[in-house]
Amino acid sequence: TGESLAFKVINKIYGRLKFLYRKNRFLSYSLRRMLCNALIQPHFDYACSAWYPNLNKKLKDKLQVIQNNCIRFCLQLGNRHHIGLEEFKNINWLPVKERFSQQLASNAYKFFNSKCPAYMSEIFDATNECHINTRSSLLKLKLPFCKSSKGQTSPAFLTPKIWNTLPQELKLSKTTDNFKHGFKRHYFNKNNFD
Repeated sequence: TGESLAFKVINKIYGRLKFLYRKNRFLSYSLRRMLCNALIQPHFDYACSAWYPNLNKKLKDKLQVIQNNCIRFCLQLGNRHHIGLEEFKNINWLPVKERFSQQLASNAYKFFNSKCPAYMSEIFDATNECHINTRSSLLKLKLPFCKSSKGQTSPAFLTPKIWNTLPQELKLSKTTDNFKHGFKRHYFNKNNFD
């Protein structure tokens, strides 16, 4: 279940973070950040579209607390130091919820650029809301009708919901990496951290 996967992720991250704290005196900022990116951040991302959206608020908050602890480790901040958007921008990470949104939006980007697996392309459907047939007018996804709350937490529903709100210039990014970096900039700019 999603909860059991979340607990596994939490335990793995805690274990790796404890290990890194034991080696802290040997590590520079760049090494701390690199090790967190390599050993910890992938656990937040792995198959998150399958387990993250169905978690209760308590577990989602717990995941965010753990990521905040990783930021304190990287930036060498005290245990009680508040982690806000400024710290996220300093380390160039997105909060857990926004990382999840970035993952889903990246899948939509790959769909429109014929880079996604066949199974993924079957769950998305492009829509043309404009009469003028341009590339920009085609870059929207149909939002499927879902009655149940379970259906509204599925990637098939959440991906179009997130993708359709993004600015056109971001959707027209030249590469997936450019799109991911642009998504991050869009998030920080939207929250007045220019």
